[in-house]
Amino acid sequence: MSATDMNAAETAVHGHAGSTGAGSPNRLLAQSLLLNVAAPLAVFYGLRAVGVGLWWAVVASAVPPTAEALLTVVRERRVGMLGILVLSMVALGAALSAVTGSPRFMFAKDGWMTGVVGLVFLGTLLRGQPVILRLLSSVARGDRRAGLEHNWRTSPTFRRLMRLLTAVWGVGLLLDSVVRVALAYTLPIDSVMLVTTLQYVALFVGLEIFSRRYGRAPSRIAAIRDEAAATAAA
Repeated sequence: MSATDMNAAETAVHGHAGSTGAGSPNRLLAQSLLLNVAAPLAVFYGLRAVGVGLWWAVVASAVPPTAEALLTVVRERRVGMLGILVLSMVALGAALSAVTGSPRFMFAKDGWMTGVVGLVFLGTLLRGQPVILRLLSSVARGDRRAGLEHNWRTSPTFRRLMRLLTAVWGVGLLLDSVVRVALAYTLPIDSVMLVTTLQYVALFVGLEIFSRRYGRAPSRIAAIRDEAAATAAA
């Protein structure tokens, strides 16, 4: 999975954390689009226009999203679950790309790695807390983190919400994986970057819109609060 995709997941997580009052989801979304969409495209096609080889252009295009991943670690002042996952995927992707040297594999490996992470998302539904809740907890602080843990213990509605969002994102990542790998080996090589980026934007926006609207439905928020309050009063 590319740093771009993991940064998208981080933006989504901060967006949901924002529903409890943390940060600015719109600012984070704008930053993510700039560093994960516009900047890589500008770097890749700018370098190709001046004659830089395909392999080096692809490598250079990964610099902006990787830099954002590192900045996230600095901003959070700790390497949490999300930071470890991002940096691990960046390192693994770079190693695989260096070994193969194939431009098409460089595009396709992001799809394969995205699929693996999608399976990990779905795997967390089988035992323990789903990954969406774990990611939310990793960026929350103090009372917000305690509130998440309290809601998980006391609210069946909240538990269903976390499991559903994890399932939706997991399936979305698997679909992204299949499409990205297919495009990497069928499109003209210089078109892959643009088309897969547009696909990424469409998928991410769709998942984010669904997550925000479903997760922030007033009736659902009220049910979570009522269930948590009822358990506390018992």
